[in-house]
Amino acid sequence: MRLYMHWPFCASRCAYCDFNSRVTGEDLKVLYREALVAEISAWSQWIGEEKINLASIYLGGGTPSLMEGEEVASLLGRVLEHFRRECDAEVTVEVNPADWSARDFEQAREGGVNRFSIGVQSLDDDMLALLGRRHDVREAKDALRSALDSGATVSADLLCALPRVGRLAACDSLDDVLNSGPHHVSLYGLTLEERTPLAKRVKCGEVLLPTEDEAADEYLALVGMLRQRGYEQYEISNFSRLGYESRHNLAYWSREEYLGMGAGAHSCLAGQRFSNTPSILRYIMEIEAGRSAIETREPLDEAEQEREEIMLGLRKACGIREELLNGRQDSIAELEAMGLVERQPGRIRLTPRGMLVSNAIIADLLPSTKEADTNMEGARCA
Repeated sequence: MRLYMHWPFCASRCAYCDFNSRVTGEDLKVLYREALVAEISAWSQWIGEEKINLASIYLGGGTPSLMEGEEVASLLGRVLEHFRRECDAEVTVEVNPADWSARDFEQAREGGVNRFSIGVQSLDDDMLALLGRRHDVREAKDALRSALDSGATVSADLLCALPRVGRLAACDSLDDVLNSGPHHVSLYGLTLEERTPLAKRVKCGEVLLPTEDEAADEYLALVGMLRQRGYEQYEISNFSRLGYESRHNLAYWSREEYLGMGAGAHSCLAGQRFSNTPSILRYIMEIEAGRSAIETREPLDEAEQEREEIMLGLRKACGIREELLNGRQDSIAELEAMGLVERQPGRIRLTPRGMLVSNAIIADLLPSTKEADTNMEGARCA
């Protein structure tokens, strides 16, 4: 079993962010944390003894590092009062570089965290200011250094397809990040929802984005840099040294069961997907009243499970079983001729160029299915 905990609070909103997060005072955070623990306790009883071993735990947001390292360790301890942790479980926390000192990383490590995901996004101060990030380059480098010094596995988040303001610094940023020696890199394309401040600046012409061709060329160049430095691409946006793949996220893409705790969190369990209310206040109210916070449910029949296996599996570098695409050989041959997919014994996978247009490829292979996730998905808040 995998456990995701959502911390929906931020110190401020980034200029490109439209995630389920909010800026609030400490009182609401305390109430929310208690509700989160109460929901975890309830689920441990509903699931039963045979399914409470946790293979991975992921604390994401929002900005979980608004809690101090000691508070994160305490929260993890309370989780483990209700669930058992497997001996080699992966325990990840997302961290904004502006928040934690070396001591915070050490305290979180002492509490059982063994993987940190650092929201670097860029190592260009002008770009960070444009994006509305709270940290600067020095803080990002310090956070990477402190996380690595703690002995944990470290992942760095970076953005590409950034606005054409000053210089496009994604390649320089990646080079600097790799020089610090993280075990893992997540590379996300900037996506702008219409109501975000940066989107409004783009719409009025104040800020220019790269063209699709420019963004594609940059992405492929970044993929090449990562490979040259020993990082293998195992999913559209994720690269790691051998053995340092995110086991928690791989479980999502492999359709393993997982539980999501907190406002707006999603779960997949017992043949259905379900999600909690995204409203923080309603979430707290429901949990305090001893009720479930689940707002939506979707049973997954055999056909839907197969569609999900294709959509999620094509995100991974290893691809999917070729038999899942029986009857679509003409489409596959056309995509292969265009250099967008390639065959391996018994499998079909996207090429790096195919990953740039994965939505269109999936729509071609599954014209009746729901649209897949955005190709180069937006960066997380932390």
